[in-house]
Order: sequence, then structure tokens, then C-alpha cells
Amino acid sequence: MDLKAFIKSQKIVALSPLDGITDEAFRLTQSQIAKPDMFFTEFVSAEGLAHNAVKLFDSLLYSNEERPIIGQIFGKDPDSFYIAAVILCYLGFEGIDINMGCPAKTVTQHGGGAALIDQPELASKIIKNVQKALSDFSQNKVNLDDLKLKKKVIDVINRNNKYSGFVGKTIPTISVKTRLGTLSDTSSTWIPFLLSHHLDFITLHGRTLKQAYSGLADWDSIALAAKLCHQSDTPIFGNGDVQSRQQAQEYCQKYDVDGVLIGRAAMGNPWVFSDEKPEFKEKFKAMLLHAHNFTTIFPHRRFDPLRRHFLLYVSGHPQAKQLRQEIVKLSSIDQLYTLEERITNW
Repeated sequence: MDLKAFIKSQKIVALSPLDGITDEAFRLTQSQIAKPDMFFTEFVSAEGLAHNAVKLFDSLLYSNEERPIIGQIFGKDPDSFYIAAVILCYLGFEGIDINMGCPAKTVTQHGGGAALIDQPELASKIIKNVQKALSDFSQNKVNLDDLKLKKKVIDVINRNNKYSGFVGKTIPTISVKTRLGTLSDTSSTWIPFLLSHHLDFITLHGRTLKQAYSGLADWDSIALAAKLCHQSDTPIFGNGDVQSRQQAQEYCQKYDVDGVLIGRAAMGNPWVFSDEKPEFKEKFKAMLLHAHNFTTIFPHRRFDPLRRHFLLYVSGHPQAKQLRQEIVKLSSIDQLYTLEERITNW
């Protein structure tokens, strides 16, 4: 797919990357219930990929039904971003997104994520290294052998490609997901700085690093950034507090953005992209589907990570309090089945 043309052909409503949430099981379930216009993976450490961290490739698993899909990477080492970008090219992603917006201290205290907003020189080197990686890849100037990766990494890249069914060659788009600023809104200078790097698109979360996820997203500031982006013909997506596809489409018009990313509102509610209002019978079916996808894709993982999703699926249920007490103990699909009658018949 020509992702650049796709983005310019319509207003996009996409699934936002969420660390520890939007793994392959989550995204596959989402695509099977109400597919967004575009997917992002969880963010993955560029340094980890460059240093043969095989486990990280689980976060880069995707199925063919999730296309178009963008792989998101984070970190602070430009050389690692070059290697990671080449790897993502070989994995067949339609886009590569550079995270310059994560507010987590575990990321920012090491200089990555939103901390890059205050390090423009380093941010520039990272973007340029990703651009160079894609240029070298497109011109056949670099291959996996040049990266000196261990055999186990080559094997897991082949595993991922077998899972996705990817063959051939695609040149990904390059984008940045960021915030308004660190301590205050500095987007009037930060966004033009990013635009000077000729990115394929930008995603702007309407909060500062200091705010993290507190308060309300400032969509008026996103609208001002959109004016700057459109002056250079660069698409911009807005992000923050959007609760439905209908609201996303309204925000595209109201704030003149080219798309909207929905994140936390999709947790426990894959219907956010179709604006359906399912009954708890449908929600239980979705819980089973999510559990089946998770245990099939990640048979080596514990069942525990699903609990946080299931707690959200039963939000608003008349017996939610009692169900929560049972859900936090779940460790298998069989145990989930024992809750079917209580969730669906009340």
C-alpha cells in the first residue's frame, strides 16, 4: 500500500500505540471486531533491537489483516535507530514512527520519548538516521548481513515475516509522535522544527510531558499546529481524550487535522471504531476472542496481562464489583468460561 496516498485520500481514525496494551493479540482482536483505518504497534526500543534483544520482536508481530500498520520505536541513540529502521523495513511495515512523546519516567529519564523535545539536535540526528536507513534500504545499500545481527535475530525476523505473510519490498513512511512540549506548550517552535525534516506526517498529543495523562488534551493547540503543518503540506494527526469514531471524525473537521488516534478509549471497547453499543453477551464473546488470540499467539506467556482488559470489558455491569473480584484471579480461558452466565445473564 502507498501509505502517503492513503493518508491524503481520507480522514484517518487509527489505533494509537499504547505500551503494554496494543500487542498483537489486542490489535488482532480489534481488527476482527471493528477495524481502525490504521494500526500502530506498541513502542519498541531501538537500542534493544540493535543489540539483538529477541524478545522485543514479539511486540513487532502483526497479521496481514492489520494493514496498514506502522511500527513505533523509541530511544536516544541515533546509530541504534538506523539499525532498527532497517529491521522494520525487512519486517514489511508500511510506516516507521519515532516516539518523541512518551511521558513515562523509565523512558524520559534516559533521554528518550518526550525528553527529546528539549534535545532538538539529538532529535534531528535520530530522524536523519532513520531517513538514511530507508534511503539505503531503497537503494539496496544495506541488508541484514551488514547489521551484524546474531543468527537468532535473523531467525525471529523470518518467524515474524512468516506470521504476517510478508514478502517483497516496501519503503515505509517516516513520522514522529510527540507532545506540545515538556513543561509548557512550545509547539509553536517545536512543530516547525519537526517540519523542517520533511516527515511524511506528525502525530501530536495535546498535552505536555509534565501533564502526562492528567487534565484535558488541548485541541486548540493541536489546531494551531495543524495550520503550521498544512503550510508545508504535511499531514497531522491529533491525539488525546477522543472517545468514539464519530467524535474523531468531528474533531478532524473542527480542528482541521488529517486524522485522529484513539488510544485508551479502545481498551475493553473495540467497538470504539464502529460506534456500536454492544450488550454484555457481545462483550463476553470479545473477551473470549481476545483470550483465544492471546493464548494462541503467545502460548509461552502467563494469562495475567489479560485481566486488565477484562476488567474494562465488564465496566458498567450491574455485578461489576463481584466480577472484578473473580477476574483478578483468572489464569486460563477455562476459568473465564465459568463467568459466562454471570456476565451475560443478569
